[in-house]
Amino acid sequence: MLPNILLAWVTATLGLWLAANVLRGVRIAAFGDALWAGALVAVLQWALTGPLFILLGIGTLGIGFLLWFLTRWVAAALVLLLADKLTSRLDIAGFGSALITSFIIAAVGGVLRWVL
Repeated sequence: MLPNILLAWVTATLGLWLAANVLRGVRIAAFGDALWAGALVAVLQWALTGPLFILLGIGTLGIGFLLWFLTRWVAAALVLLLADKLTSRLDIAGFGSALITSFIIAAVGGVLRWVL
């Protein structure tokens, strides 16, 4: 369990740091801020992505369950926007930036899991 938590933290941190360096809509001042925001995002994703997925699936009358990949992607973007509101160390300009950032975080996680 601890390796999964650490992997989620590292994935979120590196994904946020990469997104902040690539996207104009994502701002993080220093790598220490990325560590803090990564921990917050990892905890929020662990706690909220599943329930948000279910709510979005029900809210779309089941279409969200059929298009599960898109629904999880939107749920992850909503979690990033919540993390943006909870801390001043992370600034995401809008939903589009959150969608791209959530994709970057997922890609970083995929690469890390493949390497490890």
